[in-house]
Amino acid sequence: MRVTDEADDQEVRRIEQQLTNFAHVEGFTLGAIFYEYETGSLAAFSELIEELRRSETHHVVVSSLEQLAHCRALQVAMVLNVELRADAAVHELSGV
Repeated sequence: MRVTDEADDQEVRRIEQQLTNFAHVEGFTLGAIFYEYETGSLAAFSELIEELRRSETHHVVVSSLEQLAHCRALQVAMVLNVELRADAAVHELSGV
């Protein structure tokens, strides 16, 4: 989850709860929420890929693809990265 300086703590908690609820309803076990605090950084994304591969987990839940990137082309590239490097599917909460 991207967390900017402008992010409201209540909004972050609300998103965390939505992720937790979605995982529960879908029968997933929520292993971790990865936080990215620096704009343009991919450190948390890289950690996510490594954890997916290590734990052989096959699902990633994001509140919105905008949590991955603002640019649609980069969103697609990052989803493909998850699919190809970690053999995992990305699930988006938007509209839920």
